[in-house]
Amino acid sequence: MDKPGAPKKSLFRRLNKPLASVKLAVFIIVAMAVITAVGTFVEAQYDAYAARKLVYDTWYMYIIMGLLVINLVAVMLDRWPWKKRHVAFVSAHIGIIVLLLGAYITMKHGLDGSMRVGIGESNNFVQTAETDLVVYTSFDGDRYSKTFEQEVDFFKKPPTAEKPYTIPAYDGEIKIVEYKKYVTPSKKVIAGEEGKAGAGLRFQLQNPNVNVIEWLVQRKPNTTATHNFGPAQIHLGAAPEKSRGQNEIFLTPEKGFLRYVVFQKDQEKPLKKGVVKEGDVFDPGFKMALQFRVLRYLPAAVEDWDLQDAERPTPLTTSAVKIIFDGKENWVLLNDMVKLFTNNSVYLLTYGNRRIDIGFPLKLKNFQVSRYQGTMRAMAYESLVEVPDLGEHLISMNEPLKYKGLTIYQASFQEENGQPVASIFSVNHDPGRFLKYLGSLIISLGIILLMWFKHLDFKLARRSEKGNGE
Repeated sequence: MDKPGAPKKSLFRRLNKPLASVKLAVFIIVAMAVITAVGTFVEAQYDAYAARKLVYDTWYMYIIMGLLVINLVAVMLDRWPWKKRHVAFVSAHIGIIVLLLGAYITMKHGLDGSMRVGIGESNNFVQTAETDLVVYTSFDGDRYSKTFEQEVDFFKKPPTAEKPYTIPAYDGEIKIVEYKKYVTPSKKVIAGEEGKAGAGLRFQLQNPNVNVIEWLVQRKPNTTATHNFGPAQIHLGAAPEKSRGQNEIFLTPEKGFLRYVVFQKDQEKPLKKGVVKEGDVFDPGFKMALQFRVLRYLPAAVEDWDLQDAERPTPLTTSAVKIIFDGKENWVLLNDMVKLFTNNSVYLLTYGNRRIDIGFPLKLKNFQVSRYQGTMRAMAYESLVEVPDLGEHLISMNEPLKYKGLTIYQASFQEENGQPVASIFSVNHDPGRFLKYLGSLIISLGIILLMWFKHLDFKLARRSEKGNGE
């Protein structure tokens, strides 16, 4: 009865032997060490996102991990039939496989993103590293409907002029022909198409203590663009008939000139009215003795970007894509948008990080930061938040909030003029956590059993020595 089965067993042994070999194990270990070293170098030179895209989330990393699992399984099968002493060995190998499975599930189905919440505000959207292209279409210039949405990974697969990324539209095609990983952007304003683009105004506010130079650009004709100067607000758009209880300057676009109306917060009627052209100066009449100068006026203007290439990421860099539609070129920065016009329709294209609704609002009620004595360097910070069905909860650097399968950590905060204005949270969902914990437990159990069996071997050896000595 045993003889017919013997060749099959021998064939299995021969096939399994190279998969369970020490040479394969050494190759896997060396390959993992090399990949880790390269990943560490890439992360040091660029950032964690680049390391993930270029090193860790790659086909060769998956092949090495697959070979590791195959090698672990083959080594266990090579010891078949298992004996009691193999429990430690098998446990350790099974634990590694379970841990890897948990890590894979988390990578594919988990959530790892950030959330910005202003003080006194609520937010229920998490921003992740994945990027999406979304196109909204309107035929009347007001009501938009989503007509295209697709995840894109231009970091690994950038489009080119020869192989563009094409988005179908009612009036032709929107083509993405170039991608820049790292650029330092600065805004510029150029002349737009009359009737489709709003007006643009570059102004200067100046007195002995103040010198402000800014652009105001209307998103579309007959809308209002605003710059909050602090002591006063400057608006490019139609002026109201009465004061709204604050210092305001309204400049209404006309063909070739601007009509201005100045309101003072303690007066209902306009303080001043007049007409200005490009290069003109007028005194708004405020107590601050300001001079308002029209540096540039464009009846039709659009905002564009002046991009400077960078070799590595910095806090000031971002990515950008170049699109061509109806013979015109536009650059779109990450988490920005552009409007594309035709005679029959308007397209609004956005390129940005994916935003995921976590299903409940997180409200930031208060934020506290303590600093090292004599410096502005933050020592510790915490957020008092409010969530439905739970009420208020304090999130600090070492005390996250766990709610509805999510873990919300205090990551950083945002300041303006030295004062915190928003809290930045890291939001994590780890569906493979149980398997990772289970795998670690099984590995630990295997190590304990291995030490126990070693201890038994030592005791048996001592007894044998004593017996031989007698």
